Amino acid sequence: MLVNRLITGRERLLLPLLFLFQGLCLASISFASEPDPGSHYQEQIKPLLAKRCFACHGALKQESSLRVDSGQNLIKGGELGPAVVPGNLEESLLYQTITGEAGFVMPPEGEPLTAEEISLVKNWIEAGAPVPVDDKPETDPQDHWAFQPIVQPPFPAVVNSEWIESPVDFFILARQEELGLKPAARADKTLLLRRVYLDLIGLPPSREELHAFLEDERPEAYSEVVEKLLNSPQYGERWGRHWMDVWRYSDWYGRRSVSDMTNSYSTIWRWRDWIINSMNEDKGYDQMVREMLAADELYPEDREKHVATGFIVRNYYRWNYHTWLKDSVEHTGKAFLGLTFNCCECHDHKYDPIGQQEYFAMRSFFEPLDLRHNRVPGEEDPGPFPDYKLSVLNQPIRTGQVQIYDRYPEKETKFYTGGVETNIVADKPPVDAAAPAFLQGDKLEVTQIELPAEAWYPGLQQFVIDEETTKRDSAIKLAYHYWKTEEPKLLEQINAIEVELNQLKQQSVPSDADTSLASVSNLQAIQLAAESGRRVLQHGLGQAVPFDDQTELQFRVKLIKDGLANFQLSEDLAAGRTNLYIVFTNGEVQAYVPGQGTVPQTIGSYGELQSPRQFQAKLKFEPVADRALLTLTDLENSEAIISSTPIALHGWRPMNSVNCGIFLDVHPNTIAEFDDIVFQQTDQSEPWLNLDFEYPMYLPGNDAAGAQNWQVSRFSTGDGHSQVVLLGELTEEQQVQRSKYTELTSKLQTPKLRLEELKSKHTAAVAELSAYQAVVKAEQARYQRTSLNENEVQELITTASQLRRDANHKQALAKKCTAAYALLIAQRLPVEQADRAKQIQTAEQNLTTAQGELTKTETALTAELMEYEPLSRQFPKVSTGKRAALAKWMTDPANPLPARVAVNHLWGKHFGQPLVKTTYNFGRSGAAPSHPDLLNWLAAELQQHDWSLKHLHRLIVTSQTYQQSSRVSDADPHNQELDRDNQYLWHYPGHRLEAEVIRDSLLKAAGELETTFFGQEIEHEEGLKTNRRSIYLSHHGEGKMQFLEMFDVADPCDCYLRKTTVLPQQALALANSELSLQKGRLLARSLWEEVESSAEVEDLQSEFIIRAFERILARSPSQAEQVASLRFVNQQQALFIQTDQPLTVEADSQTEESPAPGSIPATEPAVRARENLIHALLNHSDFITVR
Repeated sequence: MLVNRLITGRERLLLPLLFLFQGLCLASISFASEPDPGSHYQEQIKPLLAKRCFACHGALKQESSLRVDSGQNLIKGGELGPAVVPGNLEESLLYQTITGEAGFVMPPEGEPLTAEEISLVKNWIEAGAPVPVDDKPETDPQDHWAFQPIVQPPFPAVVNSEWIESPVDFFILARQEELGLKPAARADKTLLLRRVYLDLIGLPPSREELHAFLEDERPEAYSEVVEKLLNSPQYGERWGRHWMDVWRYSDWYGRRSVSDMTNSYSTIWRWRDWIINSMNEDKGYDQMVREMLAADELYPEDREKHVATGFIVRNYYRWNYHTWLKDSVEHTGKAFLGLTFNCCECHDHKYDPIGQQEYFAMRSFFEPLDLRHNRVPGEEDPGPFPDYKLSVLNQPIRTGQVQIYDRYPEKETKFYTGGVETNIVADKPPVDAAAPAFLQGDKLEVTQIELPAEAWYPGLQQFVIDEETTKRDSAIKLAYHYWKTEEPKLLEQINAIEVELNQLKQQSVPSDADTSLASVSNLQAIQLAAESGRRVLQHGLGQAVPFDDQTELQFRVKLIKDGLANFQLSEDLAAGRTNLYIVFTNGEVQAYVPGQGTVPQTIGSYGELQSPRQFQAKLKFEPVADRALLTLTDLENSEAIISSTPIALHGWRPMNSVNCGIFLDVHPNTIAEFDDIVFQQTDQSEPWLNLDFEYPMYLPGNDAAGAQNWQVSRFSTGDGHSQVVLLGELTEEQQVQRSKYTELTSKLQTPKLRLEELKSKHTAAVAELSAYQAVVKAEQARYQRTSLNENEVQELITTASQLRRDANHKQALAKKCTAAYALLIAQRLPVEQADRAKQIQTAEQNLTTAQGELTKTETALTAELMEYEPLSRQFPKVSTGKRAALAKWMTDPANPLPARVAVNHLWGKHFGQPLVKTTYNFGRSGAAPSHPDLLNWLAAELQQHDWSLKHLHRLIVTSQTYQQSSRVSDADPHNQELDRDNQYLWHYPGHRLEAEVIRDSLLKAAGELETTFFGQEIEHEEGLKTNRRSIYLSHHGEGKMQFLEMFDVADPCDCYLRKTTVLPQQALALANSELSLQKGRLLARSLWEEVESSAEVEDLQSEFIIRAFERILARSPSQAEQVASLRFVNQQQALFIQTDQPLTVEADSQTEESPAPGSIPATEPAVRARENLIHALLNHSDFITVR
């Protein structure tokens, strides 16, 4: 049985010789005819123990001082005695624990051993526990091949040294010669050219490139092609896509259908562009790793490098910070070290010397992280990075870039159990950042990094300052242009109207020309009305007003509909603060009463309102007592309803606040008119404020807003409205006079307000630039320049603060002018216009807001000087330095893993099979390398040549190994018997093209490929329409282009090695895809036009076939293919001519738009036949295979 097991397969050919040899060798052994007594242990017991017990009782770990990785160690036992006593089950602790007879069961985790497995152990012990003489324990885990220092081995000796063209050939040929393999012949030039094109740039050669290479007989022709391709910008796209697999590139996803980002980020495409650029620049692999892990710490002033941190941004998961860090640990380990850290979150690694504590030490590198937005030259500031908010969509941001930074430098890494971050082990201290100790990662020096100002204060970046300065300068020029362009015409209009107004005033009758209170009082009032909403008007008094015990206030109010109307004095209009409060509601008069707080008290009544009632209110102020005496008279009968009743002032002092004033307010189901609001000192003959709502300052039908500092308050809601109303009939002469005056003043307002707006905008723009430049100067002095002393810096800060305050005021004034002009334009709309009321309401609200902002800036002008706002958001001034230490350790040549992992990926992409099959697992449970010396030599070569990937590409593709034929028939027939799987590369391992290369090759063949580089991702649903390369199509966890997915496109969540499947649907995808059908038709037509225009061609059909092969398959047809193709075209043409049915002319996709080029098959039989040939060639196996 053992002999049969050892000599299966090809070795059966050597059976006679083997048995002869066996007989000679074993003749002197006493049990030659008997099976090895230790074979049962070697074949069944030890593998079982390795699978279930070695992790805790092997070379890696010795729980209870017990090792079970050899027969000797089993008998030796541990703290509890021997694990095995030969022939004695009761004394054998191994048996007792796996059965539970010891009072506990081993292994403690996972499924217990099966009855069959227990029986195997039982029988072995009862048989005396025999083991082979050469039985050895596990080797020290740190002796594992991948953990050894990289030492470049010498070239092995070879017999056929003439075959060598590249250093890598030594290692391949030496292994072949050792096994008796003979390399295949060199590949045909056409196949080799297509192979290296597809390999290095992911696109086939053109006909012109094919012919040029075939005609070039120089020895260096091929190497020159290699150099050309390595220097092609398409190289970066091809190999960038490979590393995007390894580094798990993914466009944002989560809930993409509703524009809600949860995974990755919307500007991650900039990282993709960085990868492409890095490939083309041949940036060292070590440098790329450093930038991806810690560009913000290592190169804080180099904004372009910060894009590289997309490697960590890609792991971002908005709904769970823990998941982000967990993925960052796992995939940093797999991508760069080839180690599987993820299992160590819950327990020590079962195979590699990585403890659970070390998992958290790795996590500590990423613990302080968060994301931030960065501005990009030529784009608007993307604004602050949005913190997570429950039930709020995180919509994609399409400007700027995103990067990582240490937002929480003091955050500790807590040790938790079970993979649940809330299960914190209380008695374990926080874990410091460190890499695995067996790789000397526990000796890292983590030093906090003081960041330059530009890094933590983006507003100080020079490009930002330049762009912001240019933007403000442009605003000045634009404002000046508009001002000076419109000014002559506006002045002309103003002068003409003022001349007419002066003439009209000279003709006015005395009763209308006299605007004193006595002669025109009660001709007009302001009416406020609300059905279901609320209308509030406010009037700012300003600060320079007299107020003492000689101050009196009078106003009239007419109640038309008695719901709730009130008059208020406020010390802060913007905040809606109420100090004095007089309310008319349902027949009662209410007010704030001294000592009764702010709950209105009834102080008088006027009964049920049968008809409109008008009242005169008079207030005598007593500031010292913080009250006013209210007298309210019914004007219908001159009776006093309230007489000198005290009401509360609640500290109202107009001289103490620039934002004090009056509120007129009506609530639902109320109509009230206010008039003749007069403030006067009793010792003065003239009032210091008279708000009489009279003509011509107030026009009937218009609102009071905009006149005499009246505004619509932000507290207005719904259908509430207000307007100036006439209180009685005007004489015919007054009506004519007013009509003319109204028309002219209305006309005058338009050019005046427009001119005021234009001037104020220019003034504000000039002030804004001055303020910005002053703030920049002050901030640079504060954070970047040390030559100025503290007083000089403070002087710059003070100057900047003053200029900023002035600029804010001028901007607020300009905005108010703009809002006032907009309201005027809205009011001038035709009455019949449907949305006139809505436009007026919006304009009123905007004016109110603008006036509020202006009031704030006016207040600031006289208040204590406040420091200016910073130029931008600011971030922590220091970074922990953890990731910088990690990046340096990761790329230190003494670290044996990153270079090995990198060259393994590179080799695997070139040959379709890596040297180590487990590309992300170089640990003890991973596969052993097929060519260990070659792997070490390439890793050392990478390090010695500045980690240049192009250097390795050059060595590989110029090797004889790479240039071999892929045809098995071109090699020694015995090779198949010795190495059926071609593990030792005795021929080039042909393989199917990647999904992206198939699609891109199709576009290239059709002459449709668009070579635009970089930019935001294109939705993968557009993959059938766009001609951009596949690398630019969106690719994420929620979706991929269906055509690409059919051909095993990368899984964006985990693709350290692409799989290659063979499915019938793949053939259908090429045969029926709209992409191949359309592009094939386009190619057939363009190729025929090309053939027809070629003067030297005689046999057009044959030439068409040749060019079709060369364009699609990058080779000429064989004689048999030429004949078969010509026959096919002729047969198809004849078939289409003979058919009784007309050729279909329907487009492949039904749309109302014009059909896309190529979407409709040809109706001419000859053209249709050529389309069929092209379609057949696109479905040829050679099209999707590299040979």
